[in-house]
Amino acid sequence: MEANKNKKNGAMLQIWLMFIVMGVVLASGFFLIPKTEDERKKMMSFLGTTNTGEIVTPVADFGSFAPSSPSVKPKWKILVAETNECSDVCEQMIYNMRQVHMLLGRSTLRVERYFLTDLDKISDQELENIKGINPFLNIMSIKPQALESILLETSAAWDMKSPRYFVLNPEWKAVLFYTADHDPNGLLDDVKHLLKYSPMR
Repeated sequence: MEANKNKKNGAMLQIWLMFIVMGVVLASGFFLIPKTEDERKKMMSFLGTTNTGEIVTPVADFGSFAPSSPSVKPKWKILVAETNECSDVCEQMIYNMRQVHMLLGRSTLRVERYFLTDLDKISDQELENIKGINPFLNIMSIKPQALESILLETSAAWDMKSPRYFVLNPEWKAVLFYTADHDPNGLLDDVKHLLKYSPMR
């Protein structure tokens, strides 16, 4: 009888401890949520990040490029943005983007690739060469002014004299960017990390 009573008390104690721990975790999460962009930056600086790319703050909305009839399963996107002629650096970045996509293995189908460029500044022959070397690459035209307006109030704004990589979530929001100097292996690691912790669509 005494043993059963002690067992029951022990079980109740475990239940109460579980509720207390859950309450502390929830309360901590509530009070730690940053209320302003400055607070968010301070928290990120304190905690550190695992990404090798630069965080786009606030996120940049590329939704104007979303197709009117979206796919059944929205995908993450890796894109190269170049508003000038596609130089050797630009072509190398497009190639690196393809390699990153291929190295995602089973997650390849959760990602699609885009090349945003001013089609008035690229020859038909060059465009055909890019398409031939990079199958399944989505090419979209963008004017420098349009891209500038999308990124103007974000940390990703730049002079657009050189190409950049961007990683977009399935809602067409840019969350990370990379310059040509970034190691493509870092881009690969970041995309893998994002896919690992994002819900399957």
